[in-house]
Amino acid sequence: MMFSKAPDAGVLVIGGAGAIGSNLVRRLIAEGYRVAVFSLPGPDLVRLDELKSEIELIIGDLTIPGAIEEVIKRFEPKIVYHLASTIWARLPGTSQAEHLKTSGLGTLYLLEALAARPETRIVFTGSAAVYGPGTLLKEDAAILPNTIFGACKTAASILLQTYVRIYGLSTVELRFFMPYGPWEHPHRLIPQVILSALAKRDLSMTSGEQKRDPVYIDDVVDALLLAGTKNVKAGSIFNIGSGQAIPVKDIVQDVLRLMDSSAKPFFGKLPMRPDEIMEMSADVSAAREQLGWKPKISLTEGLSKTIAWWEQNRDFEGRITST
Repeated sequence: MMFSKAPDAGVLVIGGAGAIGSNLVRRLIAEGYRVAVFSLPGPDLVRLDELKSEIELIIGDLTIPGAIEEVIKRFEPKIVYHLASTIWARLPGTSQAEHLKTSGLGTLYLLEALAARPETRIVFTGSAAVYGPGTLLKEDAAILPNTIFGACKTAASILLQTYVRIYGLSTVELRFFMPYGPWEHPHRLIPQVILSALAKRDLSMTSGEQKRDPVYIDDVVDALLLAGTKNVKAGSIFNIGSGQAIPVKDIVQDVLRLMDSSAKPFFGKLPMRPDEIMEMSADVSAAREQLGWKPKISLTEGLSKTIAWWEQNRDFEGRITST
């Protein structure tokens, strides 16, 4: 089944005020889609401030029974992007129950609302957190989450597969490894380093020996658009990363080098988290072969773009952390 790319095609982005969601919304608008965003209230909405005249913004809670069903009945989307997530798995104040509530109950309510709409493409943003450590992980790698966040993402993935079997829904799951770029929360690794450099402030770090697979947001959005429109098997799962395992220490040093910064990283000053995964990278061959996707932006180019964005948007840190 090929899904409509016509300008009047309705696209619903659940969690569209997040870092990934807001970048996706901008691209969808540029592509001529009719876009509705379903989001919780809160500071994340600042990412959509200049877009409010171009989208239908619906404030609501996915975990409240019936809330998303009403939106789907009225908007009748051709594509639904499910990006709602407690992505801040380790932010203070985020309870383990919130992970299950959003990924489990929220996903269940969404799938129930779409159970009679097999013509609607559902794109779910999964996570590499469902896997254990490994290099060039394939989609059939062992599911061994070592965080509650990862376990709840696994539960959502299983729900999707179950609804595909029972109701014939058209779902695609993208498992992101380490997305980064504009609009990312300032508490994330790369924004932290950039902001410290801009403030000429030294950084306290772990050893930085962990290896991660960073993928720039433009490549992530490309994958999301393809997942929403490409003719692929219902229930398909694709890993989305660069395919390279890069030490965190190297990423930090690359940012400081590109900024010609005098800020110093003190590696080893902070302890590793007990559940730290030391190495993780994606095998993206399935996405390349079936979606026609591949990462285009190198780490150096992506970091340069991200640095430039933060230099032009210094006020975003205060706006997103104001409440």
